[in-house]
Amino acid sequence: MILKTISDLGLAVREARRRRKLTQKQLAQTLGTTQEWISQFETGRLENPSLGTVLKAFAALGIDLNIDSVPGSLRNNDLDTGDLALDEPSFLKGRRR
Repeated sequence: MILKTISDLGLAVREARRRRKLTQKQLAQTLGTTQEWISQFETGRLENPSLGTVLKAFAALGIDLNIDSVPGSLRNNDLDTGDLALDEPSFLKGRRR
């Protein structure tokens, strides 16, 4: 599965959780979060999930995360990134030496 959006991450977690016959509540307890957080994440309603919690969910569910580089140079308009941000955070702008 190619993951391009935060919603795609949530779908991957939901599929893996269901394959392992875990409830949202059971996964939430494992991750130290709430059933509501799991529900919102799996359905794409959580705008900014914690990367740490997402990675913990992947590890707990045995989801492998592989990052492949794309050949050639990339520009922002070359990618279909959906809801992933590519812009430099405002607090970093102007700080480069």
